[in-house]
Amino acid sequence: MLWIIILSVIALIGFILLTIALIEPHRPEFTRVRLTENGGEPSLRILFFSDIHIEMCYVGSDYICGLIKQEKPDIVLFGGDVSSYPKHVENGIRYLAKISECCKVLNIPFIGVTGNHDIDLTEEQEKQCGFGNIENRYVTYGDYVLSGLDDSGRLERVWYTPVEVPADKKHILVVHDPDAISHIEDTKRIDYMLSGHIHGGQIRTPFRLEFYIRKDDLPRKGIFKGKHLIGNTVVYISRGLGCAKLPVRLGSRPEVSILEF
Repeated sequence: MLWIIILSVIALIGFILLTIALIEPHRPEFTRVRLTENGGEPSLRILFFSDIHIEMCYVGSDYICGLIKQEKPDIVLFGGDVSSYPKHVENGIRYLAKISECCKVLNIPFIGVTGNHDIDLTEEQEKQCGFGNIENRYVTYGDYVLSGLDDSGRLERVWYTPVEVPADKKHILVVHDPDAISHIEDTKRIDYMLSGHIHGGQIRTPFRLEFYIRKDDLPRKGIFKGKHLIGNTVVYISRGLGCAKLPVRLGSRPEVSILEF
């Protein structure tokens, strides 16, 4: 009798967790994060989203456009990974193109970088996405300069060096994989770094076991989402929008953020 009760409880818990895991991908969370410690009104506001993975993305582009119209940020920023598989990339391009049109109507710059799943995107496809690719170059906005790094993909990984930027401005580096911070020789000139890639774990497990499967460096140290200080650099890691491998999330809802500097 006791075993029947135990098995019933386990089955009930499993059913509840599975239900939550299937629902969470459809429940995006809008977060507002202050990345600078000083008070006062922010001088730069960035709407940041990452990791669409269009095959298993249940957050529509209309949701992001609605936030853009509501918040009217200074910049809209995409952190990479349009789709997991090349055969679906056109759907991802249409998704980003809608956001691009929204930004154009409001005269808001739309910039970004590509991710490890985007290495096969052609130059024409990147152009159709509608965001200005800042990889290996920089753009300025007031007292800030934003630069980007390319992603070589997960196989035979290459870590790139940030471009030189004006020394009289605060430097915001945008790179898809946050592990890049561990491979940059001189981070003194990187005031902030914005990334995605990890999905906040996507399916959270006890003792962070999911990160030993992924084999990423920072998550094993407990750094896999949100704001962190690494050396002199304030790092922000988005939980992203879509799902990889499985259409589920557990303990890591999709995220769109307003980042205030």
